[in-house]
Amino acid sequence: MKKWLIALATLVILLVAGVIILFFSLNSIVEKAVNTEGPKITGTAVHLDKADLSLFSGKGVFSGFTLGNPAGFSGSHAATVASISVALDTGSVFKDVVIVRNVTVDGPELVYELGKDTSNFDVILKNVREYADRNEHKESASSASAVRTDDNASKKKVIIDELVIRNAKAMLTVPLLKFTVHVPLPEIRLTDIGRKESGASFARAALLVAAEVSRTLAKAAEEQTKHLGSTLLKDGDKAGDKAKNLLKEGLKLFR
Repeated sequence: MKKWLIALATLVILLVAGVIILFFSLNSIVEKAVNTEGPKITGTAVHLDKADLSLFSGKGVFSGFTLGNPAGFSGSHAATVASISVALDTGSVFKDVVIVRNVTVDGPELVYELGKDTSNFDVILKNVREYADRNEHKESASSASAVRTDDNASKKKVIIDELVIRNAKAMLTVPLLKFTVHVPLPEIRLTDIGRKESGASFARAALLVAAEVSRTLAKAAEEQTKHLGSTLLKDGDKAGDKAKNLLKEGLKLFR
């Protein structure tokens, strides 16, 4: 009897120790995941300074997030965010589908850089889409061949009830014209991400958010620069005409 009690007590102690270790290492796990997997998804540099997430309350703040620019663009980054607040359903953390009640991105700074044939956000969107498609294809192939690796078994999906991006500061820059202008952005609000399919991959959820941000940026930039050629450049000047044509061609990217 004593041996059973000792074994049970030992098991309880180990479980408690495991929970404590997980609790104190959770934030470093999140930081490592963002900094390691982020670049694979976006095809750019990604860095998160600090994650402060509580398993007890399910609430947390991610601080110092930077999304780098794709190769070929002049700026050092496409976006920076001082802090992102999150609220999780703590009961779902250890399940296959993690429920995120709310994500609020407050005051991000975005740099929308227009190149010859595309924009930095369009390239990032393309990279995220290709990553999501590749990984979903791998998962489908694994299911079809009835092969289930530990990696596949550990892959989680996510449902985000609400995601809000507010008080954003955006800047449109056209290096070819040495032109920069601030662009006002409306609040972006997305709901029920991954709900319809009972959980989306993190890459697919990122794709939905990136697509909405890119669309909003393009629309706002088009409105801001609608009459730019005629108001900022002098008529009749050959250099001015050339710049107008470059801008006119570039603005097609916003549509």
